Amino acid sequence: MRRKCFIVAGAAIIALATVALFSVSIRPSFLVLTNDHSGETLLRTRLNEGETFTVSFIHSVNISPVSDIFQIQDGQIVLTASEFETFGAGMTTALEPGQTLIRLPEGGMRIDGFDRVMSGLRYMIGHTTEHTLHIGSRQIPLTTLDAPGQPVLFEFIRLNIWQKFINN
Repeated sequence: MRRKCFIVAGAAIIALATVALFSVSIRPSFLVLTNDHSGETLLRTRLNEGETFTVSFIHSVNISPVSDIFQIQDGQIVLTASEFETFGAGMTTALEPGQTLIRLPEGGMRIDGFDRVMSGLRYMIGHTTEHTLHIGSRQIPLTTLDAPGQPVLFEFIRLNIWQKFINN
């Protein structure tokens, strides 16, 4: 009888350890966009450590295309580069230490080396700015997620296995 209790207790401990291991080690990660006023989730898409995404838009002052390039680094959204066609009001005009300016073959410029953690990354969906999220081959105009004038908060979130099942 005593041996049977040890076997049952051992099996229970192994089961609990397995559950704990899966809860910690299987952590699907997502880029989540929410309406910053209402908290409504607008988009949740898989994105892993080291992957990049881009937000492109038409600059409201100099009316030319801009693309901000972000990478997930150590669980945070980091601005790594920006591409644009012309210098002007509201655009970077001087390089900071560690940054490089590259002339692009198709025209325009790219500044690499921002390495700026973007906690609380927000974009206001513009009426004419054509904000678009690019992840891999997907292009998602922000106006398809919410109305112009709405603030969109970008967050990188890791879920444990149980949260994934509950939230799906």
